[in-house]
Amino acid sequence: MSDPRLAEMISKMAHELRSPLTSVKGFSSMLIKRWDRFTDEQRFQFVETIHHDAERMSRIVSEVLDLARLESGRLELHKANHELGPIVERASHNVAMLPGAARIASSVPEGLIVEADAERLESVLTNLLENAVKFSDDGPISLEASASGALVEIKVIDRGVGVESGREDEIFQGPQPTRADAAMPTGGGLGLYLARGVLEAHGGSISLEADEDANGSKGATFIVTLPGRGAA
Repeated sequence: MSDPRLAEMISKMAHELRSPLTSVKGFSSMLIKRWDRFTDEQRFQFVETIHHDAERMSRIVSEVLDLARLESGRLELHKANHELGPIVERASHNVAMLPGAARIASSVPEGLIVEADAERLESVLTNLLENAVKFSDDGPISLEASASGALVEIKVIDRGVGVESGREDEIFQGPQPTRADAAMPTGGGLGLYLARGVLEAHGGSISLEADEDANGSKGATFIVTLPGRGAA
């Protein structure tokens, strides 16, 4: 990737920091100035939001650093055998406060093992779920996992606006408008670009299938494969 292209992508990801940073500043300012006006429940909700957005900012910073490492060939993975279920649970928790996140349904067999850097796989799945929530309006979102031989396959499926036919691979090349009826949200394309690099470094892959059901409802299915195995 050229330096101008890298700079553009990092700039877009830095822009992603603005929303959670504004939230943290706003809620913390209200607590400082009007502490006595809020109930204990309200204070807890504010602090919970601050904590969630601080975690989101931390993930974004980690992704910027990983992007730089990936582009320079210095991305180091700390792979081990991990049960997939808890990683999926953490990724779901990361997006739990997004509007519409309650529509996510996960199906992960107990004892499903992946050979992966757990923190980076969590980041990849968080990005996929966040992307699905942003693009699926009120439609259902599902995460399904299964084992096939020496590979584990993870699918994130939404019934959102879909992807323009013939452009399925472009969505992994960086921030650009790729969904049929909407531009890619700032940072979304970068998250997918990074996801591909991280998964390929694992010896895995990520691909996209554009969907359309019998009723003409569009959607997208992201398919992640990683070395792993089913329950013994």
